[in-house]
Amino acid sequence: MLTFLIKDLLLFWRDRKEVVTVILLPLLLVVVLSVSMSGLFDEDQSENFDLSLGLVIEDNQDEAMEEFEESVTESEQIQDEMKPELIGSTQEAPPVELITEYLTSPELEHWLTVQTMSRSEAEQGIESGNLDAGLIIPENYTAQFLKSIHFDEENKTELSFIAEKTDFEVDMVYDVIQGFLEQMNLQYALSTSDSEINASEIQRPEGATEMMADDSSFTISIDQYFTISMGALFVLFMASTVAARTGIEKREHTFNRIALTNTPAFHFLFGKTVATFILSWMQIVLIFIGSHAILGVFSGRSLTFWMGLIFMASIYSFAIAGLSSILTSISLRLKNPDTANGIFMAIIMFCGTIGGNFIPIYILPNWLQEIGEWTPNGLTLAVLMEWFQFEDLSVLWMPALSLLSLTLIAFIVSVLLYPKRGEIS
Repeated sequence: MLTFLIKDLLLFWRDRKEVVTVILLPLLLVVVLSVSMSGLFDEDQSENFDLSLGLVIEDNQDEAMEEFEESVTESEQIQDEMKPELIGSTQEAPPVELITEYLTSPELEHWLTVQTMSRSEAEQGIESGNLDAGLIIPENYTAQFLKSIHFDEENKTELSFIAEKTDFEVDMVYDVIQGFLEQMNLQYALSTSDSEINASEIQRPEGATEMMADDSSFTISIDQYFTISMGALFVLFMASTVAARTGIEKREHTFNRIALTNTPAFHFLFGKTVATFILSWMQIVLIFIGSHAILGVFSGRSLTFWMGLIFMASIYSFAIAGLSSILTSISLRLKNPDTANGIFMAIIMFCGTIGGNFIPIYILPNWLQEIGEWTPNGLTLAVLMEWFQFEDLSVLWMPALSLLSLTLIAFIVSVLLYPKRGEIS
């Protein structure tokens, strides 16, 4: 196997054009994309949004509060000495009032405009494009909500979020509302205990850049994103590059000559696989080091960060080697090398697209995003973005195990697909 490994490495090194492309093209793209799209991930990005939300309030809050007060007074589940305090705290912070105050708060007003209207007006506004989304608070919401919290009754009314289409901005509005509702539910539930927590003290989720104890930013810069994105993408291309060379060797009868020497057939496959690992690892490390030298991508990072980065680069290279082994076996089975190369390129382009290397993954449908997270490049991109932000070792282990599992499966599939003697087309 060592002979075949050295052969593949020497063939790659002798192709000076390929070597230059592998080293310089990713770095050039990182620099160009970082400069041309430098404002994409700015911290004040939310100021660029001007979203509109139609708020529909069909609930009669006053009647609901009177009904709740009567229910508390007559309830045998609540101690008599707790009843005045519970009624008072709920009257200070009715659910609908809390939701309305939050949506019109200074934290959101610079990017979200809220207009109170009827349901029909909201639906027409969304259909015509004048509104991005609508939030409907249905009739009897307050009464049902409070009874479900304090009397464990089933809540049969829920808020409705309506939108004409799903995109990043609409999802952002939905997530903001959902986050506040979860916080409100939690604080109302806590207010039913013996603690001194008051429902009016609900902590509103705020959109901001939080800082860790060691002052590491929770954001990721544009040059960091394109460094790991282009690194993962071009290493992905390495799998098809090695497999394409297999087609050339088959066309030149190199594989047949190897078979005539009675060399174990799998030595050829494993030589290709190990060569892919070495070339992939060297390429992604060179991209990281070159990007740091040019753009200072990793300035101020600790030794732990570098170790985690190299660790994930190594695991990702194993996964690419596994993918290359499958493509190599397929290449040996197909008669036309051009057909094989076309299939390989289609696979790589598909993985690169749904994995977030060509376009930001959040603009894809949710089902494609979920599939993309199971591609080697998509999973690596996701975990490295977390590693950039948090440097928490716990974020590395499960993705690493997943990639190693995919690698093992790929090796097994490649062995099963590998043609036996006399089966080469």
